[in-house]
Amino acid sequence: MSTVIVDRAMRDKLFAATGEVEIRDEAGELIGVLKKTPKFDPYANVDWPSDEEIERRLREGRSYTAEEVMDHLRKLEDGLNGREVA
Repeated sequence: MSTVIVDRAMRDKLFAATGEVEIRDEAGELIGVLKKTPKFDPYANVDWPSDEEIERRLREGRSYTAEEVMDHLRKLEDGLNGREVA
């Protein structure tokens, strides 16, 4: 695969465009079509708890050690894989 490096101005134009983008030279000749895919942001739609909610949970809730959490996750995984869960 070949790599083409674009300058900042071209980068800004490409990021500002939506959908498919035709890439043309100075004479208007089509060089190619860029099919943009949106960047994936795994945290974009996370409803984060407020600082007050975190404080409340720390005061009222039970805390777990890392080993307890990992043990629980292993049990969940075993259950998904059809193994007996203790």
